[in-house]
Amino acid sequence: MSYTVIVDAEEGPVATVARSVLDALLLARGLKTEDDDRLTIAADNGWILTIEELEELAKA
Repeated sequence: MSYTVIVDAEEGPVATVARSVLDALLLARGLKTEDDDRLTIAADNGWILTIEELEELAKA
């Protein structure tokens, strides 16, 4: 399953597709700021996830 990590940057939204949950988690952690509202993680099945939910998926 792929995941799209979207950051609402000052220049506009930037989206990056990660091929696995681990790739998405690493990317999301690297892009995380104090303002978590600027970060969106979307699974290819349509679900919107938090970093915590992504961590749980990675553990499974």
